[in-house]
Amino acid sequence: MPVKDVIVRRLRPTDDPEQAFCCMDGVPTPWPEALCTCRRWLAENLGRHVEGYHSVLADGTAVGHLYYAPAERALIPYQVEPGVVVLYCEWVQQRYQGAGLGRRQFSIFLDAMRQSGAKGILVEWRRPGAAGGSEPYPRRGFKSLLRREDAELYYLPITQQEIRVTVQPPRLRPWRGRPVEIQVLAGYRCPVDVATLLLLRQVAQEFRDQVVLRELVLSPQTLSEFGSVAGILINGRRTLFGGETEESIRQAILEAF
Repeated sequence: MPVKDVIVRRLRPTDDPEQAFCCMDGVPTPWPEALCTCRRWLAENLGRHVEGYHSVLADGTAVGHLYYAPAERALIPYQVEPGVVVLYCEWVQQRYQGAGLGRRQFSIFLDAMRQSGAKGILVEWRRPGAAGGSEPYPRRGFKSLLRREDAELYYLPITQQEIRVTVQPPRLRPWRGRPVEIQVLAGYRCPVDVATLLLLRQVAQEFRDQVVLRELVLSPQTLSEFGSVAGILINGRRTLFGGETEESIRQAILEAF
């Protein structure tokens, strides 16, 4: 279908959550279970911690998505002044890439943010090797605000050139001892992160009572504690970031011993 026939529209509570996260459609196991988890999270939090747009075909099938939230309600590891919009994720399926759909999707979102009087748009780009991709934001006029170990924060001004942003530092400190404790912050905003959690559950069972697995749901409280929207801490040390293989997860646990 030509891109001109694809409709970009705002997400509504009545929309089918099965159309969310179209980036993962057709990806083999273990992604399907992770995809279902993320779709449930979006359906439960739409209008609260997440809003967005879908690019859909005539039959309602989503071929692109863009998810965001106002800074006051966004689940991010930063303290941001009110009035800023946080872009979580945007994607267009491969068969529609290179035809302008991604630009149109973002343009419609940007126009809506201008009309709402937003100060600007903030986005965290995860570098390659941390489930990241190519870096498109400077080409769109975004400017770098700060860097973290595995990510960089960009800002696109709309009505305000400068904003206040600070990193939310984690309160946890590494420790030694047995049993090894694994703390999982399950973000549910990305199937890549959730798939790692699903694998981790399986691997942790191999160690029986030598490993304690503690899963935490993403919330403002866990953000304050962890300083991250996703990740896996082994004895208080952030070790896994999402997208790891079963063997790399097993190795990370063995190293903790």
